[in-house]
Amino acid sequence: MEIRYKRDLNSNYMILTEKDPGEESYELRMITENRIYGFLPCVDRRHENYTEYYYEITGRQSMELLYERRKLNFRQLKALLRELLRILESAGEYLLNPDHLLLDPETMYLHARSEKLCVCYYPGAQKEIQESFLELAEYLLGKLDKSDTEGIEFGYELYQSALEPNFSLMELLDRHTETEKEPQKETVQPAEIMSVQEEMLEKTGSWKNFFKRKGRQTVLEDYVAEDNLLGSKTAIFLKEEAMPETACLQKTKREGVFLRSLSTDYPNFQVNSETFLLGKKKDSVDGCISATTVSRIHARITFDGAVYYVEDLNSTNGTWADQVQLNPYEPCPLRTGMYLTFASVEYEVEL
Repeated sequence: MEIRYKRDLNSNYMILTEKDPGEESYELRMITENRIYGFLPCVDRRHENYTEYYYEITGRQSMELLYERRKLNFRQLKALLRELLRILESAGEYLLNPDHLLLDPETMYLHARSEKLCVCYYPGAQKEIQESFLELAEYLLGKLDKSDTEGIEFGYELYQSALEPNFSLMELLDRHTETEKEPQKETVQPAEIMSVQEEMLEKTGSWKNFFKRKGRQTVLEDYVAEDNLLGSKTAIFLKEEAMPETACLQKTKREGVFLRSLSTDYPNFQVNSETFLLGKKKDSVDGCISATTVSRIHARITFDGAVYYVEDLNSTNGTWADQVQLNPYEPCPLRTGMYLTFASVEYEVEL
């Protein structure tokens, strides 16, 4: 699936293309003529052999970008899943097939201020909702704060439960809500025995069964073993080992790129890493520009081994390279003497 981005005078768009879409469908009319809770606003442009879907992403940032530097804790993860559950219920109210929801971190967006979740409904999607959700659960597991034991336990329970064909996201969230209300009561629940009727429903493929039926109680002792299965490079326990005496190996030094601020109000930046985020949200970026016009995560400098690039990250007020405004996520090669403008803050590039 090819994703393009475009900026017009007032809005930013993520563009997906569907080849040979056929006649205009009920789903297309629903997503373009209605504002459905948690759906990215969509406009379609039909051509002879393909249809383009323009999803407005103004004032939002992708989940992939937002959690590139940040980590999730238990409460944030639970709030995110509750929003997703509400979005799925909205899809059901409009009789929309949830298999067409894209649960990829690149296409899931959160509002820059409120961090409310919005997803992309793409009629050309082919993946079943169970598979999409399982991949999302694995991604979220890798983004958890390792110091948050409660969050780690919940993340592993989420992933293990999602492996079950009768997984219930609703009941999993409700169960943890009840645990919060009564932390002093610890009860051991017996394993759920599946009835014949449940086995029959399991084979129907109903998305409602997927989100409303009860899953197996998670066994906490399986968490560490599950980490090996995932290969997600996450771990609950860290073992401290004495560091052997070794000689210091000198690494090849790369001078990088220097961004010289043209205003004394904002800092200069020396970029030596392969990825360097710029914006005003300190805990989410590498270089903080505290101007009110700059977005929380505004732009990114990347290095491919030979060339440095700058790209705008769907910022509100835009990024310019020598007075040419960049489209969102459009890499632009840097050169010495180039002027970069992040909203209203200008820098000179030195390589």
